[in-house]
Amino acid sequence: MEIHRTGRGPQPFRVHAGHCSDGQGKEITRDKARRLLTAGIEACPFCSPDTELRVDGTA
Repeated sequence: MEIHRTGRGPQPFRVHAGHCSDGQGKEITRDKARRLLTAGIEACPFCSPDTELRVDGTA
């Protein structure tokens, strides 16, 4: 999971698959990745964790 710093503290920004070379950030479980994706957090356009986890990304 990629995190961005904001005025309210660190916030999730983008979810990556574990094998993604662009995925710098905190490692999370598959369940947490599914929850973030269904809550509207962006999926990485390169590794497509939403496809791998079979999540359509709509809340």
